[in-house]
Amino acid sequence: MITEGGLVHKHRLYMECGKGLAHAQVGSVEIQEEWHKWGQSEYDRPIPFDLKIALIISAIIDSGFLSEERQSHLDWTSVFHGGKQEYYASYIMRILRQLNTGKTKDEAIEDIPSGVINSYPSGTDHKWHDLLEYTTFAWRCFYYSWDFKSALHNAAKCNSNRHLAMMLTGAFAESMYGCSYSMIKEKFGGLYEFIDFPKALNPNYREILESARIHSFNNRFFFKKNDAMTNVERYRWTSIENPYSDCVIDSDFRIKMMRAYKTSWEERYGVYLDNGWFYVYRSHCVLLRFKLKAQLDKTYRITDLQISDDAHAGVGDLGEVLYSLTLI
Repeated sequence: MITEGGLVHKHRLYMECGKGLAHAQVGSVEIQEEWHKWGQSEYDRPIPFDLKIALIISAIIDSGFLSEERQSHLDWTSVFHGGKQEYYASYIMRILRQLNTGKTKDEAIEDIPSGVINSYPSGTDHKWHDLLEYTTFAWRCFYYSWDFKSALHNAAKCNSNRHLAMMLTGAFAESMYGCSYSMIKEKFGGLYEFIDFPKALNPNYREILESARIHSFNNRFFFKKNDAMTNVERYRWTSIENPYSDCVIDSDFRIKMMRAYKTSWEERYGVYLDNGWFYVYRSHCVLLRFKLKAQLDKTYRITDLQISDDAHAGVGDLGEVLYSLTLI
């Protein structure tokens, strides 16, 4: 329903939500008994408050990849009878859309009401009494992270509704970093694992989620850090002479660079976008980074070329990436 065009028919939405809750298997998904009762009740029974909040948050997160026009059609706060806090929380859709299209963290919150990501002063004690406080907390957990896992580690420090805090933080983090792999620093074991769905999950749910995951990747705007064969080590970066400064990047080639590709035996060097920087990597080694600067003629130039302190790094690695992109 989220991906369909036009306005949402409220009665149909309520009936489908109720039907889903009525038949959900509690053994594989934790659902409160009160939610089950609402799902089995008549249409005019008031929706439980905590379920209303869960549906609004789920809906606005799942709508974060849609166009601005489509997002405006999905008036979730009205559909679920939300209040002022839920209305401001719906701005998360706009932030997620910006992050999903490759905007930096700062660019994503331009023109966003300050209350959405700053509903309480930094450094003050948490009362955890309203939704916007969780939104602010989640944004900061993401803002001061460097990958998907570190963002969730920050959110896990919430001493109240940890599930809500981690769900909101995970939504922000997935939009910028992706969430295909879990990566751990070398000093903590250096594990690199595919993030799979729990084995206890109902097979029907798994099939739907797998298809959603594939759809999301195939329709990506850019290749994300936690989808790449990279790592989360801390590097020292050094600016170097840029032999690619005169390379003309047109809009089509920039889109190719944004979307990139999965590395293989044929394309061993890859590239991903992270908070305004393009990173060149190979087999868990991060090698170079650079930015693309827009020109007046609507083309782009490679600028701010830097090399990491990885022993495998070389300026020619970017040339390998540019060549691979010409083959796509």
